[in-house]
Amino acid sequence: MVVKPRIAALINHLQQGLLERDTPARLALLAALSGEHLLLLGPPGTAKSELARRLHTLVDDGRYFERRLTRFSVPEELFGPLSIKALEQDRYLRQTKGYLPEAAIAFIDEIFKANSAILNSLLTLLNERQFDNGSERVRVPLVSVIAASNELPDGAELNALYDRFLLRFQVAPIQDDSFTALLTLNHDYQAPSPEQCLSRDDLSAIRDGAEQLQLADALIRLLHSLRAFLAEQDIPVSDRRWRKVVKLLKVSAFCNGETEAGLFDAWLLPHCLWQQPEQFEQLNDWLHRHIAADPGFSPELITELVDSWQQRLEQDADPVLPALNEQGYQLYLDEQGQPVTEARGQRPRRNARGEPLFRQPRLPDASFTADEIRNLGGSLDQYQPLLESYQRPTALQPKAWPATHIASRLRQLDERIDELTHYLGWLGQQLNGLSERLRQHLWLEQDLATQATRQLERQQQQLQQQRERLQQLHRDFAALPVED
Repeated sequence: MVVKPRIAALINHLQQGLLERDTPARLALLAALSGEHLLLLGPPGTAKSELARRLHTLVDDGRYFERRLTRFSVPEELFGPLSIKALEQDRYLRQTKGYLPEAAIAFIDEIFKANSAILNSLLTLLNERQFDNGSERVRVPLVSVIAASNELPDGAELNALYDRFLLRFQVAPIQDDSFTALLTLNHDYQAPSPEQCLSRDDLSAIRDGAEQLQLADALIRLLHSLRAFLAEQDIPVSDRRWRKVVKLLKVSAFCNGETEAGLFDAWLLPHCLWQQPEQFEQLNDWLHRHIAADPGFSPELITELVDSWQQRLEQDADPVLPALNEQGYQLYLDEQGQPVTEARGQRPRRNARGEPLFRQPRLPDASFTADEIRNLGGSLDQYQPLLESYQRPTALQPKAWPATHIASRLRQLDERIDELTHYLGWLGQQLNGLSERLRQHLWLEQDLATQATRQLERQQQQLQQQRERLQQLHRDFAALPVED
């Protein structure tokens, strides 16, 4: 089965004639492909039920169920009336034909009006695709449920029902820019041909194919970063929900013709993880900043890494500081290892063979030279004020390192450079023909695609600069003095 062109055609069928409903239309189809459910939150008259009615025309199993719940709804409204004949035989069975247990696509309005008499059976049907009819638990053919509500659930007993809807979208009345188009809209919905509709075998093939896909390393790092952000924002996400999100990401990638679920499939995440409507904007803003910025190779992180290596170089290149006693004399060791002292700037003491006991320190620039100090003659007291006015040197002789130390530094730098070079190669592949690939993406919104392209280009430029810094650091470490 050629998946992508077929799914693209079905998306067009869903979206035709609907204004500002492209995203919920894609979410509805993706929910059906994944075997998940969609919650539409918003006021009446915003095309919520229309999406569900259109969705059921895309599945060749045409059994459709629609119901609006109230506080007084009874189980018979959803699951069918009791069978009189069965009751005569002391059996408790429902006549489910034409009701939710035998529907493929269903629309339930005011879903959170469900009372306790309905709730348990509804939860089992949504999650396990099973229905308890009398003493028998039967499988149901349900593909997906689209539910609608004007408000969020009120009460702990409804939280489990709320959690069953992996995808959530807040529907608003159309904007002023589309109001004229709404007034002049004259469009009849055209259902797809039977050949275009999705069969049970098609849905199974898509889900099985998606299950074989792996998550890209960049996507895994993104999910780790997102999980930390959710914890900071106090947005709880259960382990079960994360597993369902992964399945959804894989279906998104498979239908788009990808070989693995990657960063661009993450467009779904804000629609899966918010608990309160206002949290969606927080998640969406976060995603816009990170959709193409692999958190493992973000420019900020790599810059901090390179800065830390720059500090290591400065520490390793810092010359040996002289040891001074309280009087400002420099300490040296004689041939027996005993300390001897010399005033700073004087000639070094020599051993019996006339060899100096220490190397003459290098003096930085000053208002007078070392020779001028030595030519002063007399006692130390005579030129002590001059020495005190002189800025004490912070480093006097270069530090030499064992060859193993330098080799270790260079090896670690080589590893960092190789990792960054490998990532830049992957980044170059992503940017190659990216605009066209994003334009043909089944699910990605155009503004997010534009943002992703800009991020990748900016990231590539910044990381190339940091790689050049690492390469220069490699050369600088290699030039450090090495012990004989």
